[in-house]
Amino acid sequence: MRYLGPLDRRLVAICSALVLIATACSGGARTPGPDGASPGASAGGSADASAAGSAASPAGSATAVPQPSPASSLAGGGPDIATTIQPPATGGALKVWNHFTGPDGSYFAALVERFNEETPQCQTTVQTQPAGEFVARLEAASIASQLPHVLAGGYDTVPLLAEDGILTPIDDLAEQAGLGPDRFPEAIWNAGIWKDVRYAIPLDTHPMVFFYNRALFEEAELDPDAPPTDQASFEAAITAISENTEADGYQMVGSGPGANFLAGLQFATLMYQGGGEWTNDDYSAATYNSEAGVQAAAFLGHLVTDLAVPVVESDQEIIAFAQGTNGMVWSGIWESARYREALGEDLGVAPVPEIFGSGVWGGSHQMTVTSAAADAEIRGCAYYFIDWFSANSFNWAEGGQVPARNEVRQAILDADTPEGTLGIIQQVAPMAESVRFLPTIPGGGDLLFIAQGAGEAATLVINGRATAQEALDTSAAFNTQVLAQNKQRYGF
Repeated sequence: MRYLGPLDRRLVAICSALVLIATACSGGARTPGPDGASPGASAGGSADASAAGSAASPAGSATAVPQPSPASSLAGGGPDIATTIQPPATGGALKVWNHFTGPDGSYFAALVERFNEETPQCQTTVQTQPAGEFVARLEAASIASQLPHVLAGGYDTVPLLAEDGILTPIDDLAEQAGLGPDRFPEAIWNAGIWKDVRYAIPLDTHPMVFFYNRALFEEAELDPDAPPTDQASFEAAITAISENTEADGYQMVGSGPGANFLAGLQFATLMYQGGGEWTNDDYSAATYNSEAGVQAAAFLGHLVTDLAVPVVESDQEIIAFAQGTNGMVWSGIWESARYREALGEDLGVAPVPEIFGSGVWGGSHQMTVTSAAADAEIRGCAYYFIDWFSANSFNWAEGGQVPARNEVRQAILDADTPEGTLGIIQQVAPMAESVRFLPTIPGGGDLLFIAQGAGEAATLVINGRATAQEALDTSAAFNTQVLAQNKQRYGF
């Protein structure tokens, strides 16, 4: 697959726009349900939109992995945080797009339903788009003058959509709502800024988390209350489970539509732990082929070569974990609800083991306002919707996301033995202060997730098709050329 540059993407968008216009003329497109973009939608359905290509992780798939339903009522719970912005007197019909094709999509829909009950003057409809097509569909909708008013999507799309004129500045929203760097972790707050202008308000962060099967730990004579914390204990647990139970200790993704994403998340976390960076300071060169990057990719290959970890297609490791035939998995926090549904009290949750040091990959969903929200009443509804959602993000956490807003996250930490998914979020909420993001530049996510990105390089190492240095050198050389093109086009 070759890299789709700006011109390629524009041509794709124009073709998609013609389809949109034709569909509108023939009666309109069917609105996908909150879980239903398509089997094989991108992982960014619940993670970031650039994370294109994963079938069910976290987007969901037509497999036997249990899909939890949102609580029957999202009317209560959490801190009583008043919105600062008030809805307009008359309002209008608000259209929102997201790419939450995983379990979190149902919770988003439930919260929107609650918002509509409380705010009849700003009735809101939601369309869920496949994450791998999210940007292209937005560009197509822009060409066809069919943009939604509000987006809830990955932070990594913000710079490109701002450059395309799809997003509008919302510094005034932040000021009106009293939202600033004192209300969010610094990295999460700054992810909504492009060229010193605010385009997004953070909703959450979703770090990579270590999940393990407590019952298999006991069967393997491991302490389920003492999960692995470093390389030695992690590898010892793999061996113990593999040798003493009928399950695999760990499974490594090496193929399938989501391989770049799923292997890429592991590579990114390990590279962060080793002190690596994606680019140099001015974004002119990819640098993930450094010693830290090579060490990260080599470790993934080592698990396969030296510990006989089986290599599987994307999402099979997730399915096997939910079915009790895989003892441990590194997954995004968005998988919490379905793992809890599948394993119940046997589900163990902990930070990712520090193989090379501290550090973990994370993403962030952020809320933005498009150029379609030009009417004062519609823009008023859009601003109120975002302020309301931020204030009520305690309930969003029930879908398996860590709220970005400090006071909401603190309320989860202070809760006495919260039930269900909230109990999991309570355990990992402190990670919001230390998650690491990809560069917030146009195409920043492509460094990891697209063909010829670091994720694909990691799969080559996992499958023994290249050494870590060879695979990463080739990938970094390619992406250095892409960075040069993007720097010239977008002026960063």
